[in-house]
Amino acid sequence: MSNRVTMNQDDSVMLQRDTLPMQVLNKLMDWIMDGTLKMGEKLNTEELARQLGVSRMPIREALKSLEKMGLAESVPYVGMRLVSLQQEDILQIYLMRQLLEPLVAGEACRKITKAQIDELENIQEEYIRIVEEKELDAKKLYLQNRKFHFAIYSICGMDRVCGVIESLWDTLSFFKLIYGRDVIKNTTGVKKMIAEHQSYIDFLKNKDVEGLKKALSENLGERIQGIYQETDYYTL
Repeated sequence: MSNRVTMNQDDSVMLQRDTLPMQVLNKLMDWIMDGTLKMGEKLNTEELARQLGVSRMPIREALKSLEKMGLAESVPYVGMRLVSLQQEDILQIYLMRQLLEPLVAGEACRKITKAQIDELENIQEEYIRIVEEKELDAKKLYLQNRKFHFAIYSICGMDRVCGVIESLWDTLSFFKLIYGRDVIKNTTGVKKMIAEHQSYIDFLKNKDVEGLKKALSENLGERIQGIYQETDYYTL
């Protein structure tokens, strides 16, 4: 694996100066999610600055943000690089998700409005449309799945807890996409995810707080069992 980041010339962009660090961070997250940047890859400040047409300062700030998100690490005598997630790391992340996501979903279920349910159904319809595309895009599917879940979680009003959950999703993002390309080839797996989403919508419509919490916990529990068995633990 090369230690240098290389993109096509078309990817080189001149970013606006007022929000450079955030725009750099967003671009790096895009590259992480589409596989341009890989786990364990060294992040060369000068090369990234050249590719993005900016100075090294916003690159450094963006890399610090990646480090805070748990996506990058500073290694002595090596520099900054993306983390390599091990089985134990992934297990811990899913265990935290299993504790926190049913909590915020339950609170959201108590507060959700008809308009918010309608919006969630629109997101689900778009998710199904993406699934039915001839050339299924793992990144697009992942982002829509994420949009669906956080459309629910954001309703709870527990911003700090949601921030932790979002960080957990960020840490898993490029790991999930690497393996997600295999998952989307599995028709049964994709149908299962659609059915899970629909069950969450039904629980929300019925204001069934405990049913929603139980379903979400059990579905994440299946992923946790998959981690132990080293099978399909990357689908949600």
